[in-house]
Amino acid sequence: MRPIIPTGLMIILVTTGCLGPDGLFGEDEVIEEPFVFDLTIEDLWEDIPENQTSATDITNLTYELRKSPRITNFTEVGYSLKGQPLLLIEFGDYDPAVPTVYFVAAQHGNEPASVDSAYLMVRHFARAIPEEIDPILSNINLAILVMVNPDGRENGTRGNSNGTDLNRDHMKLLEPEGKAMHRAFHNIHPSVTVDMHEFGGAGSIIFQVAAPQNPVTHHDVMIASYELESVVIESINDEWGFGSVTNYPPTTSSQDSSIHRNHFAVHGSVSLLFESAVSEEYSERVRLQAWAGLAVIDEVVENPNYYLEARQASDEEGQEGNDIVYAYLFECSDPAATETIRILRDHGFDLGTKIDGESVTSIHYETFFPRSDFLNGTVVVPMDQIGWRTISELMEYNSDKDQHYTNSPKDRGMDAWRALESVNYNIETNICSA
Repeated sequence: MRPIIPTGLMIILVTTGCLGPDGLFGEDEVIEEPFVFDLTIEDLWEDIPENQTSATDITNLTYELRKSPRITNFTEVGYSLKGQPLLLIEFGDYDPAVPTVYFVAAQHGNEPASVDSAYLMVRHFARAIPEEIDPILSNINLAILVMVNPDGRENGTRGNSNGTDLNRDHMKLLEPEGKAMHRAFHNIHPSVTVDMHEFGGAGSIIFQVAAPQNPVTHHDVMIASYELESVVIESINDEWGFGSVTNYPPTTSSQDSSIHRNHFAVHGSVSLLFESAVSEEYSERVRLQAWAGLAVIDEVVENPNYYLEARQASDEEGQEGNDIVYAYLFECSDPAATETIRILRDHGFDLGTKIDGESVTSIHYETFFPRSDFLNGTVVVPMDQIGWRTISELMEYNSDKDQHYTNSPKDRGMDAWRALESVNYNIETNICSA
């Protein structure tokens, strides 16, 4: 039987808005609960897990934070080979006058502690009480790529599902996870970048820190990186005891541009590597990573202009270099041409070919010998889109080293020139194709 409502009551219900969609006989109205900022820094330290959290649980826990009004952007910046989302969480209003700090956790899947610490930092900034967070986000922006290698985390492997070491893929960009890191980096334009890892252990040494070592890095970025390294070392020594932390020892690949801290430093960001010792219990490794991360944040909050200006100096010098060098030139007959073109395309650059018979004043990238007789069809890489530091990185590439790069251009054996005047060219999509 249908309900019968008296005429007088019907008028009251209609005029008060109780009938119609979601009215008296409609569905219950959903009341949006306000987001509660209920955590303190003590909660971060008390909630450190004793054991590794699974990749699925990390992803699900991170999704639960997306309603925080402090999160400026919650982005699936890419997907792993197995289709797992790579989550980039951003805080701050991205005022260009404020530096951005960017954390990347666990490129190596079998170095898991940084993922738990990265999640805890995201949770802290999403949920902590305003008096702890507002002063920080008034001075910096914060971006955290919570877990860049979920497949490796699930498999317990250093590499991704293809077996690729993602921290040797920053020039080739063969893998989707590496491409996601680069999309995030270029979109947020960070003043400071931190790459979080673990190492096998070295007795009393429980943590290691490394600044960039590639000589192409802008001077101001290099100096600021070493300043930040000193701050982290001092902070851990104060808490864990003198001698508990050290610089990461140089290796044969310390200057490689394929490595995260070097690559992004070359591209203008003050950069650090974190390594906690796996000889420590898991909770202590997570605590070390989070402690070092917060030390970086505190330092940049204290001196925001210093780190912002280091980034700006690097960006501006690249533009000055473009005023001097107009283009980068090489021949399709060069044995390294095909791989160089692939790398440039993967990094999003447009390439051209020379279209007239005019001579071009240029110098060889290594010997500085001049050359002017470039034939039509010579590959032209315009410097207004690539910058001299990227060119210098490409010159380090050596395909025989399997994802590694060398700082000896002669190992490359490539004949390439820097044009010192403008070159007429057409942008093409099938350069050097057979």
